[in-house]
Amino acid sequence: MFKRVDYIYLPERFQNSHKACEFLLYQIESFLLNDSFKGLRVQTFQFAEEPAFLKEEHIFDYLKRTKQQNKLDEIITSNILNAIIADTCHFLQIALYASLQKRLSVAFSLLRKPFCYNLLVILRLYFTSDFLVKFNEDANFDTTGISQEDIQELLNFSENILLSKAIKAGDIYEIVFNPKNSDSIANISNKALHPSTTRNKNNQTEIQNLNFIFSTPEGIETQWDHIYRKLPLVFLYLNELLEYIIFDHLKLEDKIYIDRLTERADFFKNNPY
Repeated sequence: MFKRVDYIYLPERFQNSHKACEFLLYQIESFLLNDSFKGLRVQTFQFAEEPAFLKEEHIFDYLKRTKQQNKLDEIITSNILNAIIADTCHFLQIALYASLQKRLSVAFSLLRKPFCYNLLVILRLYFTSDFLVKFNEDANFDTTGISQEDIQELLNFSENILLSKAIKAGDIYEIVFNPKNSDSIANISNKALHPSTTRNKNNQTEIQNLNFIFSTPEGIETQWDHIYRKLPLVFLYLNELLEYIIFDHLKLEDKIYIDRLTERADFFKNNPY
């Protein structure tokens, strides 16, 4: 069971929110580690008859040639989900630890890829019909190159499958993506990565400043406040989104899902934030 003991430099008033983020990340990590979800890592299937592979033919090419596209899509989807979850966890683990260390520039920089990019891949994989076709066949396919309008539409689709009805697509858009919101992860992470930002007035560098480089103790407090007021909601959104997609994709039994919900309910009952 997840447990956090040492909060290093993090002030006490932010600790429960940090712990909530780490717990939700722990549940996301279970998709990689728990045997219940091994279908994301290992795919097996039986042929009705012995397959007639061409010389040195890859299994993917065989399935495509023999018009078993559904099976091919199932395998590729599992591999994409497993890889994108692993990549997301790697970034978020270090982002949260950097926050404990009072390295907020590093923390915000690391939040960018999981939420501004990887999340879009997950949404497009599940909610668009042409993602796998382009992923498999289009060498110029930009997996995250979509308009703000399309991002909002994908988030709206996702809202309908979430268990927590308090999570709204508009809130996730504002917290993560909105280029007009100076406090969005897209804008703040851009400032964290670049000493000077001038193209967007919503994250423009002030006179005689180098973005996060000159952060004062008061500025760090403000950055912590921003992280811990908003991040738990985004972590919960990502967790619930992945739960729905993975349980649907792997056709898992309800008990596994109920056990996750029970664990989550017990955690938040004992650790309100």
